[in-house]
Amino acid sequence: MTRSRAFNRFHRFLARKHRDEVRNAVSVLPCDEARTRERIQKLMDRRFVLDERYEMEETAR
Repeated sequence: MTRSRAFNRFHRFLARKHRDEVRNAVSVLPCDEARTRERIQKLMDRRFVLDERYEMEETAR
């Protein structure tokens, strides 16, 4: 059974909301090392780029 476009968009939307919640929680957690903060920021930036790419692909269809 193939998944519908709306189904995929909805689950991407939910995943984005969950990531936003995690991002908000991460900024509150104490962090001793600058490297850890840099790594978290790098992962967040990469996720933003992927989100933008998926959104552009979806709107191009």
